[in-house]
Amino acid sequence: MGKIETEIGDSMVQTLERFDYDGLWKDMIKRFFWQMLEMVLLELYRDADTNKEPEFLDKEFRDILNTADPSIHTSPHYADYVIKVPLKNGGEEWLILHVEVQQGKGGGDLNFRMYHYKSLIFAHYMKDPVALAIITGKRPESEAKHYSHIHYGTESLYRYNRLTLMDLKDEELLASNNPIALAFYAAKVASQSKEELQKYTYLRTLTELLADRGWNMNDKRDLMLFLERIINLRDAQLRRQYREYQQKLNEEGKIVYVSVMDEYYLEKAREEAKQEMAKEIAKNLLADGISPDIIAKNAGLSLKQVHSLKN
Repeated sequence: MGKIETEIGDSMVQTLERFDYDGLWKDMIKRFFWQMLEMVLLELYRDADTNKEPEFLDKEFRDILNTADPSIHTSPHYADYVIKVPLKNGGEEWLILHVEVQQGKGGGDLNFRMYHYKSLIFAHYMKDPVALAIITGKRPESEAKHYSHIHYGTESLYRYNRLTLMDLKDEELLASNNPIALAFYAAKVASQSKEELQKYTYLRTLTELLADRGWNMNDKRDLMLFLERIINLRDAQLRRQYREYQQKLNEEGKIVYVSVMDEYYLEKAREEAKQEMAKEIAKNLLADGISPDIIAKNAGLSLKQVHSLKN
């Protein structure tokens, strides 16, 4: 996994792991699945029983990808789901959801990938799934919007639901009261923003919009994490300015949010607290005459650490 050097404070530089954008999208889709379905596949949403939880068929999807074709496993630029959507009539629909998360053009043959998924599911489970591709970056202009193949008089034609974020209107996304619309807008501007000041302006604007929405705090917190990570502001000074603005909103009770950098330090603090607690327990056990070997094995400390507690 790549590394990003991020300045912390005025002079300290800390190396952090690059965010997993595929995983970021997966978390967002799971968190706001019904809202996403309402915005993108309204007909299916109307038939769905939203009082029940959708079932994300991770095992089933791994099963259908158990194929000798290596190309189906190799792309690091997409997030895929097979989701069982409960219906009001007691039935269910299987939804193939493909999120093309790469930035820029390329990414292989999307139409073939969608047709391949559909074919694998049908062959494996005898189910004809609903299919949706959400495309966050640019695709080749000459690319068809469907899969077609003609071979010795035999023709295959496969059309599927396809949402390209670049085709959505900014004003409609920003005016929407659907949380996923704000996520879509953030992803859209992230793919277009190269300058740090431009990214800061977008991030600040989106944060202001989010703060004014009447959504619950958990939704706001999760969306705020998504916004910051997808826009990926790297300039140290601008990040400090943004953190100060976040803190102001937190003090006003508008957004309960822990920034990415604060998350990192909180996790470090939790680990240090666990170590200190383990040391205190070890000291008490030593005083009770328990063997250092036993203490080290059960307290998560090295033998050297345990022996150092004797002093």
